[in-house]
Amino acid sequence: MSALHGGDLLAVGRDFGCDPAALLDFSANVNPLGPPAGVLDVLRATLAKPALLARYPDPQAAALTAAAARHAGVAPDRIVVGNGGAALLDAAVRALGARQCALPLPAFSEYARALAATGTAIARFALRAEDGFALDPKRLVARVRAAGADLCLFANPHNPSGALLPHTAVLALVTRLAELGCATIVDEAFIDYVPGQTIVDALDPDLSVVVVRSLTKFYALPGLRIGYAVASRAFAPRLRAAFPSWPTGTIEQLAACAALADEPYAQRTRRENSAARERLVAALQSLGVRVLPAAANYLLLDVGALAPDAVALRERLIREEGIVVRAFPDDPALRTCFVRVAVRGGAENAQLVAALARLNDDRRTDP
Repeated sequence: MSALHGGDLLAVGRDFGCDPAALLDFSANVNPLGPPAGVLDVLRATLAKPALLARYPDPQAAALTAAAARHAGVAPDRIVVGNGGAALLDAAVRALGARQCALPLPAFSEYARALAATGTAIARFALRAEDGFALDPKRLVARVRAAGADLCLFANPHNPSGALLPHTAVLALVTRLAELGCATIVDEAFIDYVPGQTIVDALDPDLSVVVVRSLTKFYALPGLRIGYAVASRAFAPRLRAAFPSWPTGTIEQLAACAALADEPYAQRTRRENSAARERLVAALQSLGVRVLPAAANYLLLDVGALAPDAVALRERLIREEGIVVRAFPDDPALRTCFVRVAVRGGAENAQLVAALARLNDDRRTDP
């Protein structure tokens, strides 16, 4: 299994000898609506005006910085634009120069990679499956204090479980960590599904906190690497300095501005995702699948009732059904019985449920 992240259908095609274009991808948490219409207009305009590609992009990303500031409800001098959430995370870790990071696990694999690249030691903090992998602030603070960590990194909503910590609890947590001399990076890659739970507009602008926001998941733009971070007034210049002179391209900047301006698209996404997620949860539970509470556009499933091995279940779905889900063969907390699935459109979600039902029927009839 060569894919390290969801969405790598080329790797799946190589591993299983199948056509990537024929696969139904539930492994990547990308908005099934596709990009906003304004983004497509930007791409068409670029074809009509190829001179755009012959000019260097704005190194300050002034228009996008202003748009992101309006979107986040903060001053523009606290916005740092970069080529995707992972790049912003990497730059923040490097710029903070922490000695030891408290890292709740399981987590997005890029966290450990970014910390390892800077030589930052990891103080592991195990989230509990019985709690739905939800973050317990009191336990985390105790872990930070015991380890003497000077950095803490976590996502809200959590990935891969989708568990949401209320914004009031997150604000209290990062404030308490700051009192202990511990900076915090909060990954809000999926917060646009629950915008009322962001902390950026209520965050003390002088607190040692960096909030990373992705623009590629919610707006279905993973092929365009773009995102932004909200940082303290003191740290934002250091974070900008961690990027090269042109941290984002012209097309990415224009596309992101168009996406952020499309509020009807955002409202439709939240409305349709919520309804589709509710129906998918009910259908999966009817098969005996344990579905962990989630607030975004993906679900973490305990498939132990369907198969003794989650990785083997993933392989069967690919070979027999042409469906790709996310398994976690390298994560001891998840590898045995957990897979993650995106919430897609109604017909596609029904196709996933029907495929799992067939596998379940096969298991029951096996001698």
